Amino acid sequence: MDKQPCVLQIVGYSNSGKTTLLTKLIPLLEGAGLRVGVIKHDGGHDFEWDQPGKDTWRYREAGASIVAITSRTKTAIVEQRPQELAVLVQRLAAAGANLVLVEGFKREGYPKLVLLRRPEDAELLRSVSNLVGVVSWGEQKQAELPCFNVDDIDGIARFVRERIEEAPPTI
Repeated sequence: MDKQPCVLQIVGYSNSGKTTLLTKLIPLLEGAGLRVGVIKHDGGHDFEWDQPGKDTWRYREAGASIVAITSRTKTAIVEQRPQELAVLVQRLAAAGANLVLVEGFKREGYPKLVLLRRPEDAELLRSVSNLVGVVSWGEQKQAELPCFNVDDIDGIARFVRERIEEAPPTI
């Protein structure tokens, strides 16, 4: 059986810098030879992927449950239903990802880096499970967890690569 991908969640409150952190980490991790998949949780919103009037939008509006579009350079599939995180992880693994970075899904059980922008955000450390590290905009020390400054992208990328190397194979 294929090895399961390493999964790492990046969690934090709104506007804490999760997307910015991920966009800085992705090129470093891909440059290190990893195939990175990303899943974003759009908590409570109803994101709009397509543009009104375009063909795929028209297919969805007509009631299609699943719409796919592909070109010479990319493919997108939109389902008209929510999907569990574990299913999305498996789909990205099947597409070749050996690292899946997840933005959000605070209540899920995968290993998490918590992003703290403001001092009052530290309460998040007590409310999420499976913490493996802290990334902060200021001075934040947790004796039992590795801590990184938000600008230490190289250090965070190194931490992620080391976690992948230590991950036991899934049987």
